[in-house]
Amino acid sequence: MFSASKIMRRLLYKKCGAQEVLFTSVNKVQIPHKCFHNNVNLCVKMFVEHENKYAYKIMENKGYTISLNIQDKKSTLSKERFEDLMKENWSTYQPKQLFEVFSTLGCYCSEQNICISNKIFDNFIDNLTDNIKNASDNDLVTLFYSLARWPETESIRTRNYIEVWAALDDACLNRLKDWSYDEMLSFLSLFFMLNVTRASEFSQKCVQRLVNKEKHLAPGQLVQTLFFIGIVRKQPFDMHNIELRMQKCLQDLSLDDIAIMSMGFFKSKTPIRSMELVGRIIDRIIDNSNNINEISLASLLKVIRYSVKINTDDKIYRLLDTLQHEVHRLSVMCIVHLALVGTSTLTLHEDCLTKIAHTMINLLPSARLKDLERLVLTYGTLNFKPPEKDNLCFFEKIIDELQSPNRQEEVTKYGRSFACCLGFLGLLGIYPLDLMKKVLNPEFLLHTYGKHCFSYGREVLTIHNTSLIFHPDTEINRLSDKVATILAKKYTDYVPDENYKKQYNVTEKMFLDVYNVLKEDRGGSEYIKGDHILTHHQRGDIILCNSHSGTPLPVNEKIRDKDFGLIRTPPDDNRWIVLVIAGRNTVIQGSGTPSGHVLSKIRELNALGFYSTVVPWSAYIQLQTKEEKTTYLNNLIKEALK
Repeated sequence: MFSASKIMRRLLYKKCGAQEVLFTSVNKVQIPHKCFHNNVNLCVKMFVEHENKYAYKIMENKGYTISLNIQDKKSTLSKERFEDLMKENWSTYQPKQLFEVFSTLGCYCSEQNICISNKIFDNFIDNLTDNIKNASDNDLVTLFYSLARWPETESIRTRNYIEVWAALDDACLNRLKDWSYDEMLSFLSLFFMLNVTRASEFSQKCVQRLVNKEKHLAPGQLVQTLFFIGIVRKQPFDMHNIELRMQKCLQDLSLDDIAIMSMGFFKSKTPIRSMELVGRIIDRIIDNSNNINEISLASLLKVIRYSVKINTDDKIYRLLDTLQHEVHRLSVMCIVHLALVGTSTLTLHEDCLTKIAHTMINLLPSARLKDLERLVLTYGTLNFKPPEKDNLCFFEKIIDELQSPNRQEEVTKYGRSFACCLGFLGLLGIYPLDLMKKVLNPEFLLHTYGKHCFSYGREVLTIHNTSLIFHPDTEINRLSDKVATILAKKYTDYVPDENYKKQYNVTEKMFLDVYNVLKEDRGGSEYIKGDHILTHHQRGDIILCNSHSGTPLPVNEKIRDKDFGLIRTPPDDNRWIVLVIAGRNTVIQGSGTPSGHVLSKIRELNALGFYSTVVPWSAYIQLQTKEEKTTYLNNLIKEALK
């Protein structure tokens, strides 16, 4: 029969079965049988491994944390002695003896490549795990290193392997309250070595305990704490205090230290609230741009993009202006994050994006599909097409990559990323028919999204709608009207309505204000309507109609609610006008030009036969009186009708 602790470990096995762990232990790369993957499909996993190893190595070199290097230890166990050991009655062994045998077996099995999951070890593992609670702290450390010597298992949930680390987890959890900060961090490192940090209850509670005691942590301990927050990938309670502590001791931290801490914020999905702190980090990057490591730089760029949503100064532009000169030495992964950093604030630096495009043209074959998707999103959002290099168009090369036979395995595996990439090409007015057919193929949709249409992403609806707009006469396996309507309901917001009271945001309030001004000017609510013409765009628009002589005509009877979900065209030969409300975060910084999402909407509306124009937030908020607003809006309508 199982002991009580054994039953609990079996339950923990089931609990851990639902979790995914992305990190590979630092020491395992030193085991001879470890294989490195160079397939592009595994690039992101390898980057995460490399990123974590790099960060840990920095902390190790600075003396912040313990070394995880396992000394080579040749086994003195013969095959005969090993076979005799497997016949022993382990219940008669003392805990110390069991721990010593475990280390001996680890060395032997590493050389012979015998996995711990082998059933011949079941009896021994049962006795070992029942005695781990009796181990001293030093014995626990030895057990961690002994377990790491065994050949790598398929998963942290592999039988016997989970039994041992779960027992270690229980033992550490029971001692947590008695350990110093350094001891807690040392054992966190050991769980990281075993690749079980995210599944470990001790690690979760230890990280929270360290966050609660942030005022007492030295800078090096603070760096380690944020590193493990990133490994756990879960935001601890009261994370803001960690940010305040980081801001207070920033001058005592190196740029690599700050990069490691940035990983913690980004991976736990915690934006940095203080724009002063983000600004100081940007200044440090600019001052050290020519010697900053690309992994550190990528980590810093990620947290900057994640934290800064509104541009209050020119620091993002200055950052791009400085880093454009470093593009030539950066990896594909880092270049992608450099391109993305301006998207959250709609900061366009043409020279930087041009250098990125010209550099990436030759690196596209080695880029992941996800990298291509992010690059297309960047250029599409900022509505920028870089000049050609050596008569090569950047986006034609991307399309070539998407069509390449060498990519098909990756496209099959990451179909959603492929569809998103194609949808983002539409932001630039690029609609490759053969690729659109591929995405809308029922087999592709079934394999990528499953059999239920509700799981289809917005990108599927985008490709469906744009195929109707720009390839109306081409035979394609488009979505049914029913499926298109289901997706339209999922991906569109309710149109703001003055009769429906709620807390509207700035853009919605502007929508209502424009609606009311035009309603009064044109003669009543029957001459204006808020609705969705293009259902793959989140927000609705204001629809008007003029006769050829310029007289306002009723709208509600022609634009019917029951037609919602389908692409709408002008219902008659009158002049149908659509006003697109461009809110505060839809205009490229410093230019007044709408973002790619807004301009693509205008392009699509015009292709359907509407007369569309943008009402920019930056201009509209300058108008004080109703008369000024009426004049301004009517002038926009006249310009659209020309």
